[in-house]
Amino acid sequence: MPQKFVLLLLAAAVLAGGAACKKTQTAAEKEAAKVEAFRQKQKAEAIKSYNAILEKYPDSEFAAKAKERLAALGPMPAATPAPKK
Repeated sequence: MPQKFVLLLLAAAVLAGGAACKKTQTAAEKEAAKVEAFRQKQKAEAIKSYNAILEKYPDSEFAAKAKERLAALGPMPAATPAPKK
């Protein structure tokens, strides 16, 4: 009887402990998330800038280069939440 109680208690502790554990980010993962968020922001700002050039100066000597860079950048990145500190 005491062995069954100990096993039951141990099983309950393992199940309760596993359910309560959350995966925490390592410092490297947090830093990588910050860097990725920064790069996405840079990309979004570059896309906005090139589009502004094309709207304001569609026939300028820089319009072709702006179009090339927009094509290389691809679509506007989706809004991502700021990484937790």
